[in-house]
Amino acid sequence: MLIKEQCILGIESSGFYISVGILEKGIAKGGIYLNDGSPGSEVLLNKIDQLLTMLKISKQDLEGICVTLGPGSFTSLRVSLSTAEALGLGLNIPVYGVNSLIIMAATVPFYPFTVKVIQNAYKGEFYIGTYDTRSGKPAAIGELTLIRPDVFYENLEENDLILGNGIDRLLSENFDLSKKKVKWNQDFHRQNSGIAVIEHFMSEEAKSPSDIPLEPIYIRLSEAEINYNKRFGISEC
Repeated sequence: MLIKEQCILGIESSGFYISVGILEKGIAKGGIYLNDGSPGSEVLLNKIDQLLTMLKISKQDLEGICVTLGPGSFTSLRVSLSTAEALGLGLNIPVYGVNSLIIMAATVPFYPFTVKVIQNAYKGEFYIGTYDTRSGKPAAIGELTLIRPDVFYENLEENDLILGNGIDRLLSENFDLSKKKVKWNQDFHRQNSGIAVIEHFMSEEAKSPSDIPLEPIYIRLSEAEINYNKRFGISEC
């Protein structure tokens, strides 16, 4: 059975907001998007319950959960992944995880050139994922990594398409994207959502869930890990 034939909950909280959605038998039933600065731990379960109640769907009707693994906020990822795992184990349903950058790249299928997704990683860096979507689905070119804005800018090639919230930073710091002859898109529907997370898995078999516990994608060590390593003299590598 394909995931699109089931009732699936989607969770996205790798960015500055929380989004949950329900897709049932290939149809988006509804979603909630929250960007008021509330801590995810206080609102995520509440919003899931609110959405289920609104759609008159019980937790027992859910047949799977799709969630973003990051890269993104250490705290938000921990909250969303632990919530997804707890629901999955409690309801005995599979959980599927995917990196958040590939979902954005999937919004531009059949683009004839390279798609580069950049998210603000702070500390003067971007998270970057590079993709080829010419087949209709995004295929990763290389690994997810961190990059400085100036290095990213210098390595842009003509007709590259840039997505993600890192665009705001490039423009605010006066990087001349037009000079590079690239394209960029900041439309709201290019941003991730609970529904978009599910749609990434729609054509896949429901029998292949991710391993539990889910491993978040940080790329960079968290502040807690950095401080621990400094305290005990452990070298970062």
